[in-house]
Amino acid sequence: HISTPYSYGGGTPDGPGTGFCDQVNGYANGRCVASSTVGYDCSSLVQYGYWPSVRLPRTAAAQFSATADRPVARARLKPGDLVFWSNGSGIYHVGIYAGDSRVLHAPRTGRLVTVEPLDSAMPPGDYHGATRP
Repeated sequence: HISTPYSYGGGTPDGPGTGFCDQVNGYANGRCVASSTVGYDCSSLVQYGYWPSVRLPRTAAAQFSATADRPVARARLKPGDLVFWSNGSGIYHVGIYAGDSRVLHAPRTGRLVTVEPLDSAMPPGDYHGATRP
């Protein structure tokens, strides 16, 4: 599903879907685009990628909680591991490690699902850790 649009709140275990806008998320250039964009957000992309063999919860924070008992050191990442980013408010982003220091993820409104270097996917200081689902 590379090149599928990002849609805040969009996507299900069955595939891409329209999202929604809240007070902060889902907007581009001041207008709500998530409610008319068929796509994935970061956690629905991960959920879709593992369903039905691994039934992960819907949000990045819940996915971290559900897999936190299986942590993976960054030096030992394998393709398929989940990688997480956090800030002072908690886990805010998840992607799937693709090997070769790259991550498959749905970055944010206005971007497409992509594979990019782990260190440039999100702010490097926000890297939280990884788990094995």
